[in-house]
Amino acid sequence: MTVHLNLKARVLLWHVATVGLILAVASIGADLVFSRMVLGQFDQALLELAQTEAADAMAHPTGPLEINERAPGTAPPSFPRLDKFIQIVDGTGAVVARSANLGTARLPTPPALLARLRANEQVFETLRDFGDEPVRLLSIPLEVGGARYAVQVGGSLDDANAAIRAARWLFLVMSAAILLAVTLTGAMLARAVLRPIDRIVSRARVMGATALAQRLPRPAGRDEMSRLVDTLNEMLARIERVFEAQRRFTADASHELRSPLSRLRAELEVTLRRTRDPVEYQEALRSCLGEVERLGSLTEGLLTLARLEAGDAPEAPLLSIPLRRVIADVVTRLEPEARRRDVALVVDAAGDPAIRMAPAAAGLVIANVLDNAVKFSPSGSQVRIHLAAHEGSAVVDVSDCGPGVLPEEVPRLFERFYRGSAAKGPDAPGVGLGLAICRVLVEAQGGGISIASTPGAGATVRVRLPLASR
Repeated sequence: MTVHLNLKARVLLWHVATVGLILAVASIGADLVFSRMVLGQFDQALLELAQTEAADAMAHPTGPLEINERAPGTAPPSFPRLDKFIQIVDGTGAVVARSANLGTARLPTPPALLARLRANEQVFETLRDFGDEPVRLLSIPLEVGGARYAVQVGGSLDDANAAIRAARWLFLVMSAAILLAVTLTGAMLARAVLRPIDRIVSRARVMGATALAQRLPRPAGRDEMSRLVDTLNEMLARIERVFEAQRRFTADASHELRSPLSRLRAELEVTLRRTRDPVEYQEALRSCLGEVERLGSLTEGLLTLARLEAGDAPEAPLLSIPLRRVIADVVTRLEPEARRRDVALVVDAAGDPAIRMAPAAAGLVIANVLDNAVKFSPSGSQVRIHLAAHEGSAVVDVSDCGPGVLPEEVPRLFERFYRGSAAKGPDAPGVGLGLAICRVLVEAQGGGISIASTPGAGATVRVRLPLASR
C-alpha cells in the first residue's frame, strides 16, 4: 500500500533523516577519536613506566636486575604503578625479575615477540586470555652490561573499556536527545513556515470566478513566500482582467447588437408582408446590407478591444519605426475619403521622431484618430496633423474644424460605445470603439492620449508615444 505524505510531513521526515544521519556519523567519529585517545593515553602510561624501569636498570649495571618497587608501607605513592604488571626477561625469554602482583604467573614471551625485540622494536599487544580481564602489554628492548633483556609492562584494559562504553552510551543518549529536540523544533518550524501556505490554500478554495477581486493573504517581509504570493496575486489580477473583459464584451455586445438586429428583422418582416416590385426589394436589401456592415464593424471592433484588454492579442514584434512614415501611409489611405468630403489633409512635421511599436498598432492608432477628424470636419475645411518630439516623447496633434466637443463629454469619449452629441448625425457613422482601442494601444506602450476642444471651434486629439531611444 502506497502512503502519501503531505508536504509538511515530507519536509519533517527529510529533516529528521538528514540530522539523524549527521548525528550518526558524528557519534561514530567521536567514538573512534575518544577510543583512540583513551587507548593512546593508556599506552603512553605503559611506555613511561617501562622507560622508568629500563632507566633504573641501566643506572645499576653491576647489580642484579630487579623491579623498582618497595615493600608496602615503605614506598611513596606511585600512580604509574597502579594495577600494572612488570616483568624483565633475558634474550631467551627467561624471567629475570617480575613485580609482586604477578604472583606465580608470567607475561607471555613467544618467539615472534623475542625476534622483534632483538630487532629493537617496541611491541604493543592486547592479551585477551590473560587472567579475567583483557591486558594491554608493552615490551621494549633493554641492554645492560652487554647483555640483552626486555622490559614488559602490562595493565588491565577494564577501566579504559569501561570509559569507552560510558562514552558510547553518552554519545547515544545525547544523539537521541538532539534528534528528539530536532524533531520537535522541526515540526514547529515546518508548521510555522507552511502556515502561510495553508492560509493561501484555504483562501484559494473559496475563490471562484465571482470572487476574483479578492487576493491571497501576503505574509510580512520580502522572502520567498512573499514573492510567491505576489506572483499568484499578479496572476489573479491578469485572470480578473480577462474575466472582466469577457463580461464587458458580453454586456456591450448584447446591448449594441440588439438595435441593428431589431432593425434588420423589422426591415425583413415589413418587406415580406406583401409582394413588392424589384426596386423595393433592392432598397430593402441595401438597407439590410447597411445593417449587416454595421454589425460586422461592431463585432470586429468588440473582438479587437476584448483581445487587447485581456492581453490575448497576437504578439507583434516591436520595431523602431519613424512616425512620419506611419502618418504618411495613413494619410494616403484616407485621402480618397477626405476628397469625397472635400476635406484637406495637411501634415506639419517638425523632425522625424522614431517610436518603438508594432507598425500595425501605430497605424491603427493614427488611422482611428484621423478618421474621426475627417468625419467631423465640414466641407471645405482642413485637418492638420502636427508631429514633433517633446520631452522624450513623439507627439502627434490631429486638429479639425468640426463642431467640437462639450466639456462634460470629453472625459467619456474614450469609453466604449460612447459617442458625443456631434456624432448623432447620419454623416458621422461609427460604433464608438475607435478611441477606446486607441487608448488601450497607446497606454500599453507607456504613452497617453487626450482631447482638447472648444464647442463650435473644432477639437485636437493629442497622441503621445515614448521615443525609441528611451
